[in-house]
Amino acid sequence: MSMIKQGLGLSVLALSVAQASTVLAVTPMTGNEVEARVGAMLDNMTQSEKINFSRVDDGRMIPKLDKFNLQGTVAYDSAMGVLVGGKTFGAQYPSPSALAATWSINRAKEFGLAIGYETRIAGGQQMLSPAINLYRTPFNGRSAEYMSGEDPFLGAVLAPAVTNGIQVQGVQAAAKHYLMNEQEANRHYLDVKIDERAMQELYLPGFESLVKNANVASVMCGYNKINGEYACENHHLITDILKGQWGFQGNVMSDFNSVQDAFKGAWAGTDIDMPSGLQFTEAKLLPYVWNGQLHQNVIDDKVRRNLRALVSYGFDKGINKAQPLEHREYGQLAALNVARESIVLLRNEPVDGQKPLLPLSRSAKIAVIGDMAVQPPSAPFGTAYSAPASYVTELSGLKQLASNASNVDYLPQMSLNPKSSVWYQPGDNKQAISNAGVKAEYYANTTLSGDPVANRIEPGVNLDWTTNTNVTDNGSTAVSGYTPAAGSFSARFTGKIKPTITGAHVFKVRADGAYKLWINDELVLEDEGAQVSFDLIPVIPRTVKTPTLKAGTEYNVRLEYRRLRGNFIPVLGGLNGVQMSWASLRPPKNLADYDAVVVAAGSNFEYEGESLDHPFELPQFQSELIGFIQKANPKTIVVMHGGGGMDMQPWADKVAASLHAWFPGQQGGQALAEILYGKVNPSGKLPITLDKKAQDNPQLRVVFQPRAVLFQQRQPAH
Repeated sequence: MSMIKQGLGLSVLALSVAQASTVLAVTPMTGNEVEARVGAMLDNMTQSEKINFSRVDDGRMIPKLDKFNLQGTVAYDSAMGVLVGGKTFGAQYPSPSALAATWSINRAKEFGLAIGYETRIAGGQQMLSPAINLYRTPFNGRSAEYMSGEDPFLGAVLAPAVTNGIQVQGVQAAAKHYLMNEQEANRHYLDVKIDERAMQELYLPGFESLVKNANVASVMCGYNKINGEYACENHHLITDILKGQWGFQGNVMSDFNSVQDAFKGAWAGTDIDMPSGLQFTEAKLLPYVWNGQLHQNVIDDKVRRNLRALVSYGFDKGINKAQPLEHREYGQLAALNVARESIVLLRNEPVDGQKPLLPLSRSAKIAVIGDMAVQPPSAPFGTAYSAPASYVTELSGLKQLASNASNVDYLPQMSLNPKSSVWYQPGDNKQAISNAGVKAEYYANTTLSGDPVANRIEPGVNLDWTTNTNVTDNGSTAVSGYTPAAGSFSARFTGKIKPTITGAHVFKVRADGAYKLWINDELVLEDEGAQVSFDLIPVIPRTVKTPTLKAGTEYNVRLEYRRLRGNFIPVLGGLNGVQMSWASLRPPKNLADYDAVVVAAGSNFEYEGESLDHPFELPQFQSELIGFIQKANPKTIVVMHGGGGMDMQPWADKVAASLHAWFPGQQGGQALAEILYGKVNPSGKLPITLDKKAQDNPQLRVVFQPRAVLFQQRQPAH
């Protein structure tokens, strides 16, 4: 018996979800008419048609069947927006972890209605959401995608509200990842060892609630193992619990190619092998049917569930067709409302014995530091990545609400941005330099040997091999005269920098290959270009802190890059290319003149996301930067970004104010400004524990092995 039944009960959850809106979600069609239609089609299918109706390899989620004029279904990702052809179709929403911080069923329903509407108008029949795994450690790269926080009950309430909103739009929702997909590192092989009680009390309630309070259309099983069996091959979880105890009538789809064994996956109850359909083939399944190991009822049940998914939504008569998005305001308002209610005020202390720093006066002179304040609102790497088509940056949000936009200054010297980094070349005489950029030498091999095939002065190093461009604030160039082919390309970039601030500096390189970086002929950074996963392979930046560099002094910089392989993903926040940037760790001397300093800090798609767990420490030496800023101006406000918790201890009790903004979505800049200026009350609530240090997290007491993790749920004292 799960804790959710023992305590509040599913009937209480159902009432809570129903109260989210006066318009309740219409559950998908059920009843005799649907079952009769499904049964009639099933009776007229051949064995070959049945088996092939449990696999897809053409981008659909449910296969087409010309015999009955069934077109199948198309699904879209997902967590922060509707991705169509790699682009965000409608709004970019705050991350589900931000939604969790609202503690609001109304916001969950509003989000579900909006993203369901956009999915339908985009021509989709299914949205691959909601994701309701638990937040267990601060390292998980996909924490941003999960709306449960660390509380099973929170996810059990919010996820059905989101699902009802999606499905009332005539779009199927898919609950994921079933079960215990709380870690990205080694996700395809990880074996989670857990006892039944802990699983029932912590990890199953959210999915149970989705079945019983939202009639969720689909459930996606994950990559990992649970007690020795892959999630999509786990008969106990899929057939005994999900379909048996809970009475789930929908279909179970595999995560992408997560079925490893055809017989085990079929017998366990997985209904769709996608997206390559490698296991549920006639060649692999028919022998088990013929020898009696796989009963015909198992095959028929899969087909019945997949047909039911089509018929109950009317997709046997026609599917959603792509249309122009006429009501963008639905998504924009939902994104704004979630952002407003999700930002958490962590600290707000008096400075110099005065009142607490927040709210700020609209006439206050404010300095803004941090590249995230001027970039499009970020998202995690992977299938949750959603680049906004329109947005309000945090800098523009502050400028729009200030009594005068000139009261808000952006200080770029501390921003690691390859577009804005300034490079120099030697001038016409020994005493002069010019801001002509970097000298680039391009080679048709991976060893920088022989004569370069092209030489030129580039305005910076922000090269993208997908678009064949090098776009910077100091000018742009196109790739020409050379071919950056993986396995036969290398490049050398040389130039000078001339700092404007004395102190330590940071250099950053992000590249889909091996590289070495020298400053004044000293090797300071090196990477062999190894991949950290075998699917959705991200490019992870590396940074190095220099000793003190003096303002006005020239320093030589050389970067050598070798493109060894071409398997790094160029989309979903990934990169095919090479970038280099540098910035000061010290603020300018006049920082003390400002009434307040707003620092945009934290993580983004470069450091966290799918297949990409991340360190606890803030990247890019941000904690040191914040420390220097706070010393220069005690009226410092830190705005954290990211899917979960990160190390704030070095400065948490020193800055005047701090907030957690998660990934706030396209309207996040507006919402943040409204909170900082006092127009909106900061009402977000932490759905997770922010550990002071990584060692404080109780999950670190769990037994970790290279390919296993043992969860031990503490029993109550007697």
